[in-house]
Amino acid sequence: MPIPIATKAAAKSFPARFGREIFSFLRFAMSTVATASMETSTTIAELLRRRALERPDQGAFVFLEEPSGAGQSEQVVWTYADLDRRAGAIAAAISQYATAGDRAVLVFGPGLEVIAAFFGCLYAGVLPVPATYPKPRRRSSRLDSIVADCTPALALTTTGTLGVLELDEQSAEVRHLTWVAVDRLPAGPAPSAPTPRRPEDAAFLQYTSGSTSQPRGVVVTHANLLHNLELIRRGFGLPAAGSGGAPQAGVFWLPAYHDMGLIGGILTPLYVGGTSYLMAPATFLQRPLSWLEAISRTGAAISGAPNFAYELCVRKTTPQQRAALNLSKWQLAFCGAEPIEAATLQEFAAAFTAAGFSEGAFYPCYGLAESTLMVTGGRSSGRLKVLNVSRARLSANELVETRPATPDAQSLVSCGHSLGDQQVRVVNPQTFEPCPEGVVGEIWVQGGSVAAGYWNQPEELWQTFGGRIADGSGPFLRTGDLGAFHDCELYVTGRAKDLIIIRGRNLYPQDVERTAQQAHEAVEAGAAFAVSHNGQEQLVAVHQVGRHHRRDDLAPVLRAIRTAIVEEHEVDPYAIVLLRPGGLPLTSSGKVQRRRCREMFEAAELDELARWSQPTETPAGPLAPEGRHDQPSAGGERSRPDFLNHLAAHTAASLAPLIQAWMLAWLSAHVEATGGELAPDGSFTELGMDSLTALELNIEFEQVLGVRLPPAAAWSYPTPAALSQYLAEVLLGVTSPEAPAPVLDSWFLAMEADAKR
Repeated sequence: MPIPIATKAAAKSFPARFGREIFSFLRFAMSTVATASMETSTTIAELLRRRALERPDQGAFVFLEEPSGAGQSEQVVWTYADLDRRAGAIAAAISQYATAGDRAVLVFGPGLEVIAAFFGCLYAGVLPVPATYPKPRRRSSRLDSIVADCTPALALTTTGTLGVLELDEQSAEVRHLTWVAVDRLPAGPAPSAPTPRRPEDAAFLQYTSGSTSQPRGVVVTHANLLHNLELIRRGFGLPAAGSGGAPQAGVFWLPAYHDMGLIGGILTPLYVGGTSYLMAPATFLQRPLSWLEAISRTGAAISGAPNFAYELCVRKTTPQQRAALNLSKWQLAFCGAEPIEAATLQEFAAAFTAAGFSEGAFYPCYGLAESTLMVTGGRSSGRLKVLNVSRARLSANELVETRPATPDAQSLVSCGHSLGDQQVRVVNPQTFEPCPEGVVGEIWVQGGSVAAGYWNQPEELWQTFGGRIADGSGPFLRTGDLGAFHDCELYVTGRAKDLIIIRGRNLYPQDVERTAQQAHEAVEAGAAFAVSHNGQEQLVAVHQVGRHHRRDDLAPVLRAIRTAIVEEHEVDPYAIVLLRPGGLPLTSSGKVQRRRCREMFEAAELDELARWSQPTETPAGPLAPEGRHDQPSAGGERSRPDFLNHLAAHTAASLAPLIQAWMLAWLSAHVEATGGELAPDGSFTELGMDSLTALELNIEFEQVLGVRLPPAAAWSYPTPAALSQYLAEVLLGVTSPEAPAPVLDSWFLAMEADAKR
């Protein structure tokens, strides 16, 4: 039987009249007929049932688990028949709590159970809502927002995740949901046929916003999914299921609640009848080499990730490690979800040529959740297509080619051309006239992949999904992204909106600004924006100080802002600036001018009272000779702490202070304190320790101490003193390093389901 943890009052339903009228309009206006080669299944649920009948014993999904010690990763393998049976059992269970059209929020850590839950909802006619990884022992504002917006009838999870989530720590709305642990459900008889649904019916909600106040759930229909999956299949050049040949295999580590992870890593292999090897995001982030090793070991032809992942692989591997790989079968390496840097991909290709990787495998692409996933893609004669343009002319919205070596040059990577029958236009956002080639405008999209709108936000239907060109043609999806065509290929140049993308994860500036204002009573209005540093976008927060605090010691204010941003958004800012009252640039109507603020920050024109910023170069610590931003040494070893040679002479009480001293030395080399000294009882978030730094600390434990810890150890033991005590007990065998095993919610351990490209 299901394991109901708590029961929620009857959920509010999406207004039926609104749903019928809007969805009917959108299907009439925006849908297109599926291509002749598209799967004959009319829903994704039917597609899985078809695969289970056609190839019941073929491996569908393989989850690669990191070994607890030395040796190969362990594997959990599900066939198509396995997934069909599990989905049927879940459908039967949740039908006791929900009816067709209701929503079920999915809260899972990495693993295959979330896939069964997703299809179990589809089999029952319930809309799955992939939510987030659970935050250990703390409330999740993102989960709160999603639950408030879509009013789910129940929540699906596992018993292990429930232990991490600790419902007593959650909001009343989350706590009072009916929680069903899918790993406790009985196998049951053979599953019955999926609940009939029409192609135009909603299949699931994809939440793209990181917003704590206005979450946006994209309504993706079955027709949208099948249309986009066919575009992906053709764009990637994959054979259709049943066309002969061995099944295609891919390796993916993006989380299942991220649109690229769900549609690219899970549904696309299902669509073409292939096999998907899946990894936890933490596995990749702790050890980027593990991703490449999995591709090498499985001979997978398809894999990909955002730009930052390729950069991380170059930084975190040695020539010896690269030489041991065989990447010659990696035929398609897609790259999307954040701005694509030509230099990053070129450096990756050069670094892994010895392993058999070819630059021609790169497949840069552009898309967004509002268009299901992919919009444009393509490859040009075996090489990356890079356009070098004048930066000055680009600021005037023109693509003007220039020589790469000129100081004014900026490299843009082609994202290919529109796929299938989708229409992509570049439109002047003021006049709504189409832009000629070489002129930058807003990217507009029309076609069968364009979603049905945002859940419960009818006003956005016309603003975002109802764009009309000056001649009246439309409706088009207004992406809010800027780009231009050159030789019929799309080059994405920026964003019309203020959206911030850090490591492929979307942050809404108003959310960061709200977090900063709530961090300390001295903080008033401000602006959050991104700047480019070392080829990556970095977060900057600029805020005014209240008049009564302008002469205060502002170091605690800076520290409070940094701590709050890391805790709430799990991104460590690049800089925090405090301004004199009235120093923030505003419009005549009193609105914050974020772009002007960024320009003034970059030109050092802000009227600053205080500033904290990350050091230009991370100091090389005695325990980590490669440093955070440096290339790993080929064979150098970290110095071995002396206390490891005398463990038998210690108790946990005597060993913990020695580990603490070692840990603080490591932190001083990797984390820039926001004023003051590193303190044993200060929380890791106060030190600006985001998920990337936490993972690097875990790597240090593994390589120096020989202790393998859960990815979120720094969140379960939130101070150096607490973590040192735990490590002392692990080293002396007093406790097991396997418990607890929480999961971080970030997309550098969890890119939120908001990645928009």
